[in-house]
Amino acid sequence: MMDSIVRNLRVLWRAESIIADIRFRQMMTRSSLRGAAVLLGLFAFFMGNLAVFFALDQAWGSIWAAAVIALGNVLVAIILLVVAEKSRPGREMELALEVRNSAIQALEADAEAIQEQLTELRDEVRGMKQAVLGFVRQPIDAVLPSMLVPLAGAVIKNLKKPAANES
Repeated sequence: MMDSIVRNLRVLWRAESIIADIRFRQMMTRSSLRGAAVLLGLFAFFMGNLAVFFALDQAWGSIWAAAVIALGNVLVAIILLVVAEKSRPGREMELALEVRNSAIQALEADAEAIQEQLTELRDEVRGMKQAVLGFVRQPIDAVLPSMLVPLAGAVIKNLKKPAANES
């Protein structure tokens, strides 16, 4: 019984560590892509500001180059954000969750079996307690049933002896 519990606890621990590892990797991937998107967004913002500056400074020369770079950076940032939001854990997460749920169910079954055994043990201890208390409170009542037959036999023998001596 204890081997089963220990085995199920180990399986549960392993499944939980796999789930945590998968979630950590997913979080790191999303964070990296979001960080890159933020950097490109900042760069696009600065390029946009630079484009506005050049637009006011000169009439159409380097303005369009800076504007196109800013627009390109914004598009790349948007694409990275969309990819980051759509990334989902693969089949390994489903498998890890399935193993974890199975281990939890096995532990629950073991716990119920132990609870039943403890209930039976408690009932046995209570029965023994009642027997001991009954013997301590009324020792003659506890001993009398086992002594009744020999005592009755001795009384009957003693009753027959005086009747045989009288004749």
